[in-house]
Amino acid sequence: MCDQMVPKNGVIKFAVQIIQISDIMIGIGFRDIVQSKGYQGCYSIGGGTYNIYHNGLCYNHDQQDKNGKQLAFTFSTNDIIIVEVDIEKKYVKWTKQSTNESFTLTIDTSKDLYPCVHLYGPSKVQILKQQFK
Repeated sequence: MCDQMVPKNGVIKFAVQIIQISDIMIGIGFRDIVQSKGYQGCYSIGGGTYNIYHNGLCYNHDQQDKNGKQLAFTFSTNDIIIVEVDIEKKYVKWTKQSTNESFTLTIDTSKDLYPCVHLYGPSKVQILKQQFK
């Protein structure tokens, strides 16, 4: 989980390049909930995060009808995933740079949100940029 909070105003964008992949989820989360769970199992309902998994599954904090469903796009080694968050408009959007495929979720904005990446097994990513508007 990143140290810098998603700002309350404007749009934040950050990009994650996949260097090595075993299992990876990319998204945003509530630091307090994730920490209270010891950073384990924080991708399920009530887990405090909004993520897409490398195989296209969507996992989120509060939308049972979308959780664990194949709704997003797949990504793999060398892909660049751009994450856009707008607290005022209450959404997070993931875009695969190479194909422009995208997926959007509405988000709970009642607490501070932070960018996060879940890495399992031999996985490695690089955060390419973080820009605020």
